[in-house]
Amino acid sequence: MSPIFSFFITLFNMIKRALAPIVQPQRLFAALMVIGGRSATATSTTCGNGSSQSPPSTPLLSSKSSTITSNKKSATPSSHLYIPKKSTLDSRQIGNYSREYSTTSSSSPSTSSSKPIFKDAYLNDLFWQLSSQGPAFEVNPNNIDFIQEPIDFYNHLIDGVKRSKKRITMASLYLGTGKQEIELVEEMKLAMERNKELKIHILLDGLRGTRIGVDKESSATILDELLNLYSDRVTISMYHTPDLNGILKKVLPPRINETIGVQHIKTYVFDDDLLLSGANLSKDYFTNRQDRYVLIRSTKSVSNYFNEIVEIIGSLSLHVDKDNKNQLLLSTGSIDPVTQSDEFKTLAYTKLSTLLKSHSFYPNNNNNNNKSVDSPFDCNNINNEETTWIFPTIQMGPFNIRQDEVVTSHIFESVPMDSKFFITSPYFNLTENYLNLILTGKPKLDIITCSPQANGFYGSKGLSSAVPDCYAIIEKRFLQRVQDTDNGKRISVQEYIRDRWTYHAKGLWIQVKNQQHPSITLIGSPNFGSRSVEKDLEAQIILVTQNKQLQQKMENEKNYLWTETQDANLELFEKRKVSLMVRILVYIFGNYL
Repeated sequence: MSPIFSFFITLFNMIKRALAPIVQPQRLFAALMVIGGRSATATSTTCGNGSSQSPPSTPLLSSKSSTITSNKKSATPSSHLYIPKKSTLDSRQIGNYSREYSTTSSSSPSTSSSKPIFKDAYLNDLFWQLSSQGPAFEVNPNNIDFIQEPIDFYNHLIDGVKRSKKRITMASLYLGTGKQEIELVEEMKLAMERNKELKIHILLDGLRGTRIGVDKESSATILDELLNLYSDRVTISMYHTPDLNGILKKVLPPRINETIGVQHIKTYVFDDDLLLSGANLSKDYFTNRQDRYVLIRSTKSVSNYFNEIVEIIGSLSLHVDKDNKNQLLLSTGSIDPVTQSDEFKTLAYTKLSTLLKSHSFYPNNNNNNNKSVDSPFDCNNINNEETTWIFPTIQMGPFNIRQDEVVTSHIFESVPMDSKFFITSPYFNLTENYLNLILTGKPKLDIITCSPQANGFYGSKGLSSAVPDCYAIIEKRFLQRVQDTDNGKRISVQEYIRDRWTYHAKGLWIQVKNQQHPSITLIGSPNFGSRSVEKDLEAQIILVTQNKQLQQKMENEKNYLWTETQDANLELFEKRKVSLMVRILVYIFGNYL
């Protein structure tokens, strides 16, 4: 490369970095995608994690990353990265919690150092680190199942509605307007008619939930009759991001405005049962869009916790205007997220941070007090074949709540070399922190992402058709980084490819030393990209168990996803022809996908 050419590349990168905060390239990219053509798939919207990202604080393809890439055999050490260590301003710092707890626990001052929670040393240490960032829930492993097919996810939703007697709480990006979605709403009406004490709370994103589709319907209009029939027992909450305000609120049209931030949590509570997923409530997610789903039955404490998350966000949200179903109104006495965005963020932080109480341990029981205890040794199953714990995590960048980012970074950084590590992400555009923690890690790592054909934008018209190729370029650059850092034998990538199916599964599994199957999994709504970290509202669980039957279920779920895959390597990408225009798009906008 000539010195003159290098100079102009450096100059362009400097200008790009200087203008990024002003120009907001992710919004321009979203506009290009929309102007160029709509996705052929109903769920392929700019509001899904991956189709159009917000300005990342740690992009994969930033100029900093490019500099690192050009320096072969190297990756940024974790000591040089800004990795958050506290979930909130008042949280404990993740790192040395196990030793700290052993000297400060009021109920068992020395027990934690003399009697482990888990037999495996890594699992035991991880237990203490996770509990330093939020509550921990002891659960019965026999009450946990993983669902594999989208149609089974839909059937569980229908069954959950039918058997609910006291509460139905749903959080999703949006509710579709097709036949299956209407059937789901009809079942809710019947459930309300059968059970006079039943209450329903549905939380959706306000921008996506009021966007009118080609059938002239929206989530709000589909739910209108349910709300009118049972207005005293049905609540429809529409979250509006406080980051969409001022001139942007006035000029950005529907769909493009969703790139600023959305409610992205997917949780479904039926009395004391919890169905947690990354799947939305729409046709593709019920038929041929592969996701992940975990059902936790008869566990009141965990269901209450996710119900509380929805209740808090709902209390901050807008509601639908009865006269204009696609118009959102502010509840009396509420703070406006558009005109009072700073005050809104402060209030949201105050309310949501109360959820993250460290060293709060909930025993496995369904009694009515639902109270935590100060020590896990006051719970039922300690270091036996039933020992299973759930750690919910939330990530809400607009409110500076970073629990999921903190614990995910800790896991990436701490997985032992003698473990096996598995990651799935449909939109493979890691933040720089996650990327470098992976490249500097030690364990064997298998990754699954979607092939261009399994990308939700595959088959789109206009510039939208470039999105799968954009992700393919990012994937290729990741493979090159893997090779350049001598990680080729340690890290492998597979692509999900299944005829007429798209891929939306995300999370991870860890199989520790001397175990035949995974002992840890993360499952829920977050991706590993900057949008999940910075702009959207996310929630998931970390499940840790030494129960053999549950570990087998986790293994079966993982293997099921890997069944429809092909190996991804640099040779494969030599066969894929990518246009110059796509390369330019990735070079300019790659950080914001």
